[in-house]
Amino acid sequence: MCVLGGEAERGLGEAITRGVAGARSLAGLTSLAQIADLGARAALAVGNDTGPMHLIAAAGAPCVALFSDDSDPRLCGPRGRVAILGRADLADLPVGEVLAAAMAIA
Repeated sequence: MCVLGGEAERGLGEAITRGVAGARSLAGLTSLAQIADLGARAALAVGNDTGPMHLIAAAGAPCVALFSDDSDPRLCGPRGRVAILGRADLADLPVGEVLAAAMAIA
């Protein structure tokens, strides 16, 4: 498992991976080309509506894309093998629902 993010999310990425054996944080360490390469080899990606998520989906990874009311997946959702989940506030999205979508698409 890899966690991606920008330089500002490096601490968060490290905190997430600290509790997961074999996980690695690449937050702040990847170029767009490297993200595309990771997407081409990924078994699954889960993330919110960001440029890297769109790139990973375009590279061929099955994806679970999370949308809040801040954007409309009908207008700007990633294309490809993608399950879209949404809530007005993503904090209200149950982890079990994300897991079920991930298992269904992977």
